Amino acid sequence: MLLNSYAKINLFLEVLGKLPDNYHQIETLLCSVSLYDTLKFVLTKSPSVNLWSNLPELTVENNLVFKVAEYLRKEFKPQAGVQINLEKYIPVAAGLGGGSSNAAATLRALNSLWSLNLSLVEMERIAAEFGSDVPFFLHGGCAWGTHRGEQVEPRPFMPLDLLLVNPGIGISSSSAYGLLSKAKPEERRHWDPNAGTQSFFNRLEPAIRQAYPVVDSLLNELTETGAKVAMMSGSGPTCFGIYEDANLQKAGKEYFDGKGYSSFIVRSISREESHIET
Repeated sequence: MLLNSYAKINLFLEVLGKLPDNYHQIETLLCSVSLYDTLKFVLTKSPSVNLWSNLPELTVENNLVFKVAEYLRKEFKPQAGVQINLEKYIPVAAGLGGGSSNAAATLRALNSLWSLNLSLVEMERIAAEFGSDVPFFLHGGCAWGTHRGEQVEPRPFMPLDLLLVNPGIGISSSSAYGLLSKAKPEERRHWDPNAGTQSFFNRLEPAIRQAYPVVDSLLNELTETGAKVAMMSGSGPTCFGIYEDANLQKAGKEYFDGKGYSSFIVRSISREESHIET
C-alpha cells in the first residue's frame, strides 16, 4: 500500500491554559495542504517492523511511524510483519504536523493490511496516545480541534492558495509553548466562521516572533511579496502566505528560494483528497 501523508496548517490557534496532565488546552482550526510525504507498506513473512527513510535520522526507533507500527504489532499480534519506506518532503519540527501525519497514515495502512478492523473511534483513541495532532490526520480536510487538539470535529472545506516558507530552523512544540508561558496574558480570541481570513490567528506567533527574529522578518516579507494574509503555522517556524494572485505567489517563492529558504506552492485540500489510497 502506498499512502500520501499530507501536511497541515493552523488557521486559528488559541491557548486556553494548562490541563491537569500539564498539556496545554487549545482551540484550533486545522487544514490539510497539498504538501506530502509518501509511505510505502509491504507485508513481510518475518513478524517484525522495519523502517527505511530518505532521512537516515528518521529510521531510529523513536520515530512515530515505527512507534505506531510496533504498538499495533505487539497489541494485535498479526501473522505478517511490515517493511515501511518513508520518503520525507515535509520539513521536520516545522509546525506542519509531518510526524503526526506519518503516524496517522501508518495507523490507517496497518489497520487495513493487518485486517485489524479498528473503528474510527478506536483509531482516534490510539492516535491520541502518540500526539495531539495525530487524530486530526485520520480525518483531514478542515477540522476544529479542542482539549489538547485531539478532539476533532470536521468543518466545511476552505479553498486557499498558499505559499509555505520554512527558514531552515527547527522549533519544538515544547519550546514554543514555553515561550508563551512567559508572555503577558492577553484577551482570549474566538474563532468566527463568518469572518473569513480576518478571524485567522495564532496565539504562539507573537512570542516566537520576538524570540526568533528570522520568523518576524519572514512574516513581514510574505506581506511585502503580496500575501493577503501572513501567519505562522502551529508552533512554527514554517509560515504561510495566502495569495490571490498566482503571479505574486510565484514571485514570492522565487524570492524566498533565493534566500535559501524552503518554499512550497500549495493549496488546501479536502478530506476526500487527503484519503486517496494507492
